[in-house]
Amino acid sequence: MLKIGDFSKLSKVSIYMLRHYDKLGLLVPAHIDEDNGYRYYEEKQLTIANRIQALKSMGLGLNGIKEVIYQYRDNDSLAGYLKIEAAKKRKLMEELQRQIRQLETTIAALEHREDMLRYSIEIKEVPKRLVMCTRDRIPAYHHEGELWERLAEVQERQGMMPASLSYHMAIFHDGGFVTQDVDVEVQMAVIQSGWDTEKVKFKEVEPFLAAVLTYEGRYELITQINETIASWVHDNSYEFCGPHFNIYHVSPQTEADADKMVTEVGFPVKKCVE
Repeated sequence: MLKIGDFSKLSKVSIYMLRHYDKLGLLVPAHIDEDNGYRYYEEKQLTIANRIQALKSMGLGLNGIKEVIYQYRDNDSLAGYLKIEAAKKRKLMEELQRQIRQLETTIAALEHREDMLRYSIEIKEVPKRLVMCTRDRIPAYHHEGELWERLAEVQERQGMMPASLSYHMAIFHDGGFVTQDVDVEVQMAVIQSGWDTEKVKFKEVEPFLAAVLTYEGRYELITQINETIASWVHDNSYEFCGPHFNIYHVSPQTEADADKMVTEVGFPVKKCVE
């Protein structure tokens, strides 16, 4: 038998916490002296104390730890329980990462707001061009890279050469912002036509006018850019007449630093009829 002080030293659990564990029924002393109230623990209870500390370090609460210790006594059932906890932690981590990205995006937008107001919005003609393209519905906007990979595979297989003005363009066909099942078409201007595959096609695209703004920075700033363009279009007597698009001049394919991306954000427009 070990006195509570000795058990505390060996288990590296404070006496205060051992008493708390006792109240919770998590780690109950093997014997309590009726005369003086001294608590005594058996040496084998050090294993339980160590397991409690290990589970605490995994982020489990004391009630959950009590359930683990007294209900999951074999390795298979314990592994199953911990897999469920790990899945919960991953989901929580993903949500925290999303919140962090949103915070960083808001900070960046605030820091760049004055610069955005000075960005040059222009009306330009996107020229007629021959493109290889693919259009599909993707789970969310950040899955766009899967469509570019599809184009890259066909480009390599058919030996396609991009045009000098490559116009790596993503066109967003949904009527507004959506959170899932996003309708996206990606296009790459090429010198000559190839043969269509099941999901990659070649076509000529007619020229059109667009209000465009080119900026350097993270893709998360596009929402702020869209707001800036929308205000400009309204103030200058234009109206939107097609799905908006992004042209990637410097993309993750050639630049690892997200702050050095160069993106041209555009909206097809026409002059308002007075």
